[in-house]
Amino acid sequence: MAGAPARHGGGAAAVRQAQFEQLHGPLWEQVEALLSARRSEEQARLPELYRRLCQCLALAEQRGYAPALTGYLRSLALRCHRQLYGASAARPLALASLFFQLPRTVRAHWRLLLAVLVLFYGTALAAGVFVWLDPQRAFLFESPMELARMHKMYSPSSVRVGRGGAEGDVLMFGFYIWNNVSIGFRTFAGGVAGGLPALFSVGLNALSLGVTGAWLSLDPATRISFWSFVVTHASFEITGLLLSAMAGMHVGWAVLRPGRLTRRRALQEAARTMFPVVAGAAALTVLAAFFEAFWSARTAIPPEVKFTVGGICWLLVILYFALAGRTLRGRDDAA
Repeated sequence: MAGAPARHGGGAAAVRQAQFEQLHGPLWEQVEALLSARRSEEQARLPELYRRLCQCLALAEQRGYAPALTGYLRSLALRCHRQLYGASAARPLALASLFFQLPRTVRAHWRLLLAVLVLFYGTALAAGVFVWLDPQRAFLFESPMELARMHKMYSPSSVRVGRGGAEGDVLMFGFYIWNNVSIGFRTFAGGVAGGLPALFSVGLNALSLGVTGAWLSLDPATRISFWSFVVTHASFEITGLLLSAMAGMHVGWAVLRPGRLTRRRALQEAARTMFPVVAGAAALTVLAAFFEAFWSARTAIPPEVKFTVGGICWLLVILYFALAGRTLRGRDDAA
């Protein structure tokens, strides 16, 4: 059928999917033809075909067919919805689809996610233990002036409530967005450039967190101030960083190892696959900047409350990527 994706996998599941495509393929071709048609009399058939297309999509998701097929049907259904109800009505549908497609895509590439997770948290933990056992080792990574500046910043005697009111919070919000987005973009671009720059970015950020966290944790006066500051927005910021690395490395690997595809085609396919991940990383980065500017820096909020909210945010992030977008049988849209 025109425009339909190639099948993946093997065995009984692939046979059932092949039969499904053979049975409903003519319908999908009709929908594509109507979407390209200009005459209104032909467009009149679209609502009925759209209803049948949605049934096909629901059936494909329920049976756990390959992501390429469900993605194709989802895209076709979105085009129909936009044609029938307009772009403004289709926008919520697109956002809802993206919301559930993000965790599905992440789970489908869990090995890549696991690699960057181990790199980040392994490096942060190793650096933290390294400095904790001998605080003088912190000077191997940061200058004495920088360490003194950070210690003063998180000392209770130096902490002020807010940063000059709402105007100061908004200014810092803009700064955090610029800073976080630039880090995420460099990490993604590093992945596209072959993977090693992305791994370096992840490792460098992990090293900074481990050294800084251990150094400030040595003093009980700064320990609570620092960790209560980072605990909430870190759930979104770190996740966004890891997703950026994951997406970039997937695209970069596709270019290096295109298989039977041309490099250009492999790049297009990988970019389309990773679009939900890139969009999710950007959204998490902005969300992290919001919490960092308007929540984390407010010293009027007790540390206990910040730790509680931070724990809830971490739990929600984990549950979202572990459970969101699954079928009623607990399966993803995968063969």
